[in-house]
Order: sequence, then C-alpha cells, then structure tokens
Amino acid sequence: MNNLVIGSDGFVGKPFCSYLRRIGETVTEFDVKRGPAEDARYAALDLTGIDRVYFLAWDVGGAKYLYREDVQLRQFDWNVALMLNVFGQLRQTAVPFLFVSSQLAEECDTVYGVTKRLGETWTKLLGGVRVRLWNVYGPLEKVSERSHVIADFVWQAVMTGEINMLTDGQEQRQFIHIDDACIAFHRAMAAKAAGIYDVTSFEWCKVIEMAWLVGDLTGARVVPGTSQGSTPITPMVGKLPGWRPEVTLADGLRRMVESIAGNKHGHLTSTVLSATFH
Repeated sequence: MNNLVIGSDGFVGKPFCSYLRRIGETVTEFDVKRGPAEDARYAALDLTGIDRVYFLAWDVGGAKYLYREDVQLRQFDWNVALMLNVFGQLRQTAVPFLFVSSQLAEECDTVYGVTKRLGETWTKLLGGVRVRLWNVYGPLEKVSERSHVIADFVWQAVMTGEINMLTDGQEQRQFIHIDDACIAFHRAMAAKAAGIYDVTSFEWCKVIEMAWLVGDLTGARVVPGTSQGSTPITPMVGKLPGWRPEVTLADGLRRMVESIAGNKHGHLTSTVLSATFH
C-alpha cells in the first residue's frame, strides 16, 4: 500500500507514519511543517499511485488551546480551508480515505468540535471512513499552549519532581495510547468501515487518578488546583470490529516516563525547563 498521510508531521501523524512503515507499507508525507508547498489548505494533492489517504491535518492542541476564545476564529478559518481544499480534491477521485475526527464532534461549544462534525458529514457524503479519536497520548511533546495534559504532567514530574494541576482533577477523561490509535486507523481503512467508530480505551479515569499514576512512577508530588474541570460525557457511537485497545494507562504512562527520562539531558530539556508550568 502507498499511503498519503496529510498531517504527517503532527502529534498523531508522525508516529502513524512510523507505524505504517513498520508494517511494510509505503508512506508519502504531506505537512505544512515540511514547507509552504505542502500547506493542505491550498496545495494540490498528487494522488497518482496513492492507494489510501489519511486526513489527519488540523489546527489542534490540548484543551488549553482548543478552548481559548481568542483563537476560535483562527481555528475556524484554518480548518474550513483544509476541508474545502482536501475534500474538494478527494471528491474528484476514487481513492479510499479516512478522516480522523474527535469525540468533541458531539459538542457544539468550540469551533474544533463543530468543524470536526462538519468533516464527518463531508466524509460520509464522499464515502470515506470516519473514526473519532479521544484523548490520545504517548508521543513526546514540547511543553506549549498546544501540548496535552498527560505530556505536561509527565514532563513536570520528571523534570521538577512536582505536578502542579490546573484543576482539582475530579473531571473524567478516556485516554488512548498512540500505538492503539495507529492500529485502529489502519484496521478501519482495511475494513472500509461504515459508520463512525470511537478510538478510545472505553474506560473513564479522573484526571487526578492519572496524575497519581504519574506520581507513583516518578516519585513526584501531586498538587491539585482549586478550580473545577468539566467532564464531557460523550456518548459512544461505535466500536470498531476486530480492534480493541491493548496498552493500559499504567503501561502507557510508564513508557512515557522512561522516554522522557531518557531525554532528560537531550535536546528537549531546555524547552521544558524554560516553560512555565501552571
């Protein structure tokens, strides 16, 4: 298989490309980070010889970015332009494609959720495959406004010995390890799965419980915040036949701790140590 991965250098895209290569498939990378000629909002897609397309590119980040009021219009402009260009070109071909949506497509309180829901509808009309990715973790991230909560906690624990939380941690989430997510994407495409499928652990976990797990692995002290978080109890829409998550949260966190500890004196250290943790 020759796969075109749109968003190949992203948080999910980079490990997914590595996964496809590990199982013996060919990857054609496409990402604006590689240069302006690969800005999927405007660029022409060369689909010659492409067997499958994975549409991962999106203006995205953790909750501290997605919910910021001052970036909602930016997210709307970026993501609608992506859809207009990519879906417009996919419409002219018969190449199978997968659109990676989000659990937040059920919500209407952010531009992110609304545009993901629109992408799902567009994909259905074009006969594509749709999966909803929940709170994915596993890849190492530089701490920034776009980084995700698990990466933030693990970096804090390893580098400072303390996890300072924004909230009291009573809000609940479902987490999914990147390895399981990669397998799910590939299975969904191979099965040409109809409908929408959740890519998640199917297990609810309080954020503070996740923090305690990181603390146990690192010896870090957990310091809860005072504000209350919210728990979006998103309904399940479907389980992908033939797939189930294999990486437990405890094992996935252990892998991250080991990876970050191994990079403690590497090129990422200065970024983390100079970041302000809240």
